[in-house]
Amino acid sequence: MHELAKRLPSQAPDIEFLLFVDRHLESGSIPDGCREVLVGRPYGKPIKKSGDVGARIHSVLWMNVFLPHALRQEAVDVFHGTNYALPERTACRTVSTIHDMISARVPGAFEPVYQRYMRSLVSRVARRSDHLIADSQATKNDIVEVLDVEPDNVSVVHLGVGDEFRGAFGQDYLNEVKARFALPSRFVLHVGAIERRKRLETLIGACAELVKKELLDAVVLAGEEDYGAADVKRTVIKLGMEKSVLYTGYVEQRLLPGLYVLADVVSLASAYEGFGMPVIEAMACGTPVVTSNVSSLPEVAGNAAVTVPPGDENALARAIESLLTDPELRRRMIERGQNRADSFRWEDTAAGHVEVYRRVLARGRR
Repeated sequence: MHELAKRLPSQAPDIEFLLFVDRHLESGSIPDGCREVLVGRPYGKPIKKSGDVGARIHSVLWMNVFLPHALRQEAVDVFHGTNYALPERTACRTVSTIHDMISARVPGAFEPVYQRYMRSLVSRVARRSDHLIADSQATKNDIVEVLDVEPDNVSVVHLGVGDEFRGAFGQDYLNEVKARFALPSRFVLHVGAIERRKRLETLIGACAELVKKELLDAVVLAGEEDYGAADVKRTVIKLGMEKSVLYTGYVEQRLLPGLYVLADVVSLASAYEGFGMPVIEAMACGTPVVTSNVSSLPEVAGNAAVTVPPGDENALARAIESLLTDPELRRRMIERGQNRADSFRWEDTAAGHVEVYRRVLARGRR
């Protein structure tokens, strides 16, 4: 949410924006017009999904004991939980962002215990919030249907694409990215966690035929391994694609635009996305996109991507092949994609958030 925080003060100079943190932000990373508020004693390690019990206990205490005290001390009028997170009780008004409804809409997307936890968490946050923000109309529709929330209590605010994904990229920079990840000449790129709902087995299967046809050298999976990664690796071995699938792990933001630019096609053929940031990031970089025709993805892509049903290996293979072999289709998708990406600006995202804040502020304190 750093891009959002950077732009909020200019959209509402009459509002003071406080950033509540459990450790000091890096020097120079506090946006102009925002004030950092350190809450509780700093906890030195990042919280992981499993294992770090101390970090989890600290997180619960921080959110439900230390943070409410800080909100009272600072006389905060509205607290915005930007990622499914709210204290159990607060004296101020609250806004929450629910980025997606994966836990309710995609059975088996997460480990069973975590999936039940997320369903419960999202439901509790929705009940406690004065207003909700969704990244897409598709997510709003799911929130209203699954959580029985009044439509007027959910605002759709699309995310933006950063300026670093637009503009010219020097050859030295691209050579650095290519060398850093040992990228092949022709590859399809997937950006995001390697997890079950991404349907990456379908992508591997689709690209196996294209590698055999010598239209592709490899598939590049840019993201950390998560629930379902073992299934993806088994598929790679089963199809004999060990030398044609490259795992980059986490990619720092500075290098990500170069990956998009060097790719021949970007694929995000997921079963569900709350927004689908890689779609517009790839479009801004001038790379054609194949994506799914479900959830938020058609809403974000518009007519600027080739869409396929998730899990349809043949359809995905045909879509990727068409973008590799049809110069006119490729040119048209690139042009449309860059125009589409221009409509997703962080300034508009910030303005949408300020509109929600003012709406909640108008209700007065609790």
